[in-house]
Amino acid sequence: MKKIIFLIFICTVTYKPVFSQNNSTEFKKFIEYVDTLKLYDNDLTNAVWSLSVADAKSGDFLFEHNSQYCLMPASNMKIVTTGIGLLLLGADYTFKTKLEYTGNIIDSALDGDMYITGGGDPSLGSAVYKNTLPDSVFNKWIQAIKNLGINNIKGKIIADTRFFDDENRPGSWEFDDIGTDYGAGVSGIQFIDNKCKLYIQPASSIGEKPSIDSVRPYIPEILWENNLTSTDSVNDSGISLYSSPYSSRALLTGKVLTNSRGRTISAAIPNTAYTCAWYFNDYLNRNGIKTSNIIEVLERRTSYLSNQNHTHFYTYNSPAYTDIIYETNKSSNNSFAETILKTIGAESGNDGSIYEGRKLVAEKLEEMNIKTDGFRQSDGSGLSRHNFVTTKFLCEYLSAMYNSDVYEDFVQSLPVAGIDGTMKNMLKQTTAEGNVKAKSGSLSAVRSYSGYVTTKSGKYLCFSFVFNNFTCRSAVITGKLEKLMILLSEIE
Repeated sequence: MKKIIFLIFICTVTYKPVFSQNNSTEFKKFIEYVDTLKLYDNDLTNAVWSLSVADAKSGDFLFEHNSQYCLMPASNMKIVTTGIGLLLLGADYTFKTKLEYTGNIIDSALDGDMYITGGGDPSLGSAVYKNTLPDSVFNKWIQAIKNLGINNIKGKIIADTRFFDDENRPGSWEFDDIGTDYGAGVSGIQFIDNKCKLYIQPASSIGEKPSIDSVRPYIPEILWENNLTSTDSVNDSGISLYSSPYSSRALLTGKVLTNSRGRTISAAIPNTAYTCAWYFNDYLNRNGIKTSNIIEVLERRTSYLSNQNHTHFYTYNSPAYTDIIYETNKSSNNSFAETILKTIGAESGNDGSIYEGRKLVAEKLEEMNIKTDGFRQSDGSGLSRHNFVTTKFLCEYLSAMYNSDVYEDFVQSLPVAGIDGTMKNMLKQTTAEGNVKAKSGSLSAVRSYSGYVTTKSGKYLCFSFVFNNFTCRSAVITGKLEKLMILLSEIE
């Protein structure tokens, strides 16, 4: 009997959250809700979850539950990538795309090749910003070429992607993510957000094949292989799209409901550099500059050419880094986040690779005196299931960012509850609306929120909530996370 009582006592002690005695009264409702989740919530029976809350300025922890557990953060990894990028690259950093040529200009003709030398710009041709659409960008490029007196390019249009290495997607990404728009890879030359849309026309009866009505915008040199079939069951319908980096084929599989409305599928572009060069070549011909219509892509794996004989004549700059991370965090843009991680490596003078980027992030965290126990970074965006963090680490990081010189630029990139970004439709008409600024994270069986909250009493806290391995619907977990954020904001 004594042994049983002792075991019950031990379990009770180890199961209890840690909080400061001075804050136990303030956190009463928050703690009561956490206890309810632990003891009575069947949705969390098989889940692993962690909570941490700290004073943003002092970094003192005010509440912890399982704060040392290593969990998948999903897109909460973006706050690490973007924040460290802000510290290392600077708020005014721009991604640069250069125009260069080889050979000589004779009688208005370039007897040589025209190069688009990439600098990893994720906004090139993007619809995110007003002045980055293809025609806007190409118009500037063509004016620079016309200023040289060129109206004929006899050589090739060459897209040089060697600013980054050739691994355009992290090896730890799951295969069924790779063909999707959110699983698009990043290259030294990116274009039109690295994605396109396929419009699927359903069949009218079982046995007939659904068709690909159109692809917008048109993507050159890609065969969209249609293995779709028809079904009359809503529960049996669904489409998957698979492609590989640099491949000229993309495969569509699955079933489409007969006599239904047309379906739209967003897909990754396998070779964005070629697509960019193809569209630029077309733009040149449509605007009075004749070309040979020969297009080539330079990659590290296929070329060891130097740029010694290149003549540089124009540099195109992306929007400032602060605008880039605004899009990255507000919209949870995976391609932008992966670009930042690789750029950290490229601008170090060593290597534009994920590996080099991760190494420099870890070094910066160490320099900031942030304990990295339980932190493992596999990619920049959080799409990889090989990423691990502790909520304790994320709170320490958020506190360090609050006390850094770049805090204002950093916090402005975070979604605001009930106002914008991925939190636009959350926590409306609650005390959390406008007072919670946090990054959301979402994967299958993963939900997370990490950021800052202003309480009713005026305290400024940082927090991190991460839930993994739940078997209930994701919306159910999101509801619990919302309740936690509301209770924090209500502290008086």
